[in-house]
Amino acid sequence: MGSTRGRRIIIETDKHTLRHAYRLKRAAIAPEARRRQEEAIRAHALDFTRAVPPDRFVGLYAAVHGEVDLAPLAEALLAAGVKIALPRVEGPSRMEFCAVRSLGDLLTGAYGIPAPGPDAPAISPAELEAVLVPGLAFAPDGTRLGYGGGFYDRYFKRPEADAIRRIGVCFVEQLADALPRHPHDVRMHALLTERGLLPC
Repeated sequence: MGSTRGRRIIIETDKHTLRHAYRLKRAAIAPEARRRQEEAIRAHALDFTRAVPPDRFVGLYAAVHGEVDLAPLAEALLAAGVKIALPRVEGPSRMEFCAVRSLGDLLTGAYGIPAPGPDAPAISPAELEAVLVPGLAFAPDGTRLGYGGGFYDRYFKRPEADAIRRIGVCFVEQLADALPRHPHDVRMHALLTERGLLPC
């Protein structure tokens, strides 16, 4: 029991250090390079998200703190008739994806992150075809370094979320050779960077 707890503390210490390092790496990307990289990422995402069945949703996120901006992708999908959903924090440990018809409907949510308002209907995880997931770093085996809240991990652990395709979104500067992982950390099926979609 003690060794398990000790390993957990070591992993959390490693994650804290890595979060700081990858925040700095992401912030160091020059504005013009970031613009080109984001355009490429969105173009790759549009290629596979446009083929989502009409009765299914694509899960996106509202970018904060230098994350890859998916707002133009969201607008393009809505214009093409693709249904999208964004996350809304419902409590200290629960997150739901909610249907969004316009990015103008987003309000400031938990942690200052734009989120669907209280009138936006929550959808079942079974309605999601794929979710594009933000993070600070990702490894080739699909391990994700998040922000420490565990919201995505808990969401994807639900039995009804098992079939959702999980796609980590980041700049190539955020790719790591390997990352520490707890047993409860959920891995991605693929990573999306400016180089394209890379299966894990």
